[in-house]
Amino acid sequence: MTANVIVTVERQFDYPRERVFRAWTEPTELAQWRGSPGWHVETESLRGEQKLGGHHYHLKVRDNDPSTRVGTDGVYTEYFDPDVFVSRERITGDPGIDPDVPLELRVEFSKTGRDGTLLRIIQGPYEPDVAGWHGEGWEKELTRLQDFLVKTSRQEATS
Repeated sequence: MTANVIVTVERQFDYPRERVFRAWTEPTELAQWRGSPGWHVETESLRGEQKLGGHHYHLKVRDNDPSTRVGTDGVYTEYFDPDVFVSRERITGDPGIDPDVPLELRVEFSKTGRDGTLLRIIQGPYEPDVAGWHGEGWEKELTRLQDFLVKTSRQEATS
């Protein structure tokens, strides 16, 4: 088979682009929500340079089996805060992704209304038989991002 499927996922957030962009690109924030339910980001693994050409890395670990680990090692090929970033990434530890074939992750942050953000994720190429699963994974992660934004906005409001 040939990896030739691009996954696109969109979600509307009631938070400004700057806030949503920071949740994606600031390693300490990303670690609090990335991963599908049952996974977490190993905080010791976090690295990130928020700039064009900057490298970033994080390792997701399955909660009930810490030996199952998926690493994302990327370089920002576009970086326009708070509008968009594009990262060329190598994923290791995911049986559905060839670690020798880089993926491209494009995340767009479009202003909607007064303070909303339309987030669009475009990632691939994937093998056709695993693309749907990865699209579902992104949907679950975006639910975790929503929960993180709600929680942190409450904390910021009471500070």
